[in-house]
Amino acid sequence: MLTGHASHQIGLDADIWLTPMPNRILTDEERETISAISMVTDHKTLNRAVWTEAHAKLINRAALFPEVDRIFVHPPIKAELCRWASGEQWLAKVRPYYGHDYHFHIRIGCPGDQAGCKDQSPARPTDGTGCGKELAYWLGKTPWPKKPQPKNPPKPPPSLTLKALPPECRGVVTAP
Repeated sequence: MLTGHASHQIGLDADIWLTPMPNRILTDEERETISAISMVTDHKTLNRAVWTEAHAKLINRAALFPEVDRIFVHPPIKAELCRWASGEQWLAKVRPYYGHDYHFHIRIGCPGDQAGCKDQSPARPTDGTGCGKELAYWLGKTPWPKKPQPKNPPKPPPSLTLKALPPECRGVVTAP
């Protein structure tokens, strides 16, 4: 059974926690129970008690790889990166998006030898870096409406099974 973000199912997406590595080897139990640390206090405020320049440098380094098409971060993280690296072109790859407060999401471009794999269009923010109107939108109220809870929540879809995967994915999962 596969769970998690659907975009991760094709192998071109990865999440990288912003929680620093401990300076020791974790026990098996610690590895199973460790929690990520949120870098924000709300949808527009960075948590400066936990955010460091090392986080900015890590995201910067990831964005400089030519294979990386996009990086998704929570809006206050994008705002901090815009302040930290004002005007730098790699910022165009870093896009603000909900739910990326404790990790950043990397989307990798299609490998050249993969038939059927289709790249997304390149990220082209109107201001060149995504630090202007686009970021202001994400830091405003518009994208954060309160959604009413349904009276009868829909039943979640069934878990994805090996049988339901495309043949290419089944081959990867069942490989020795």
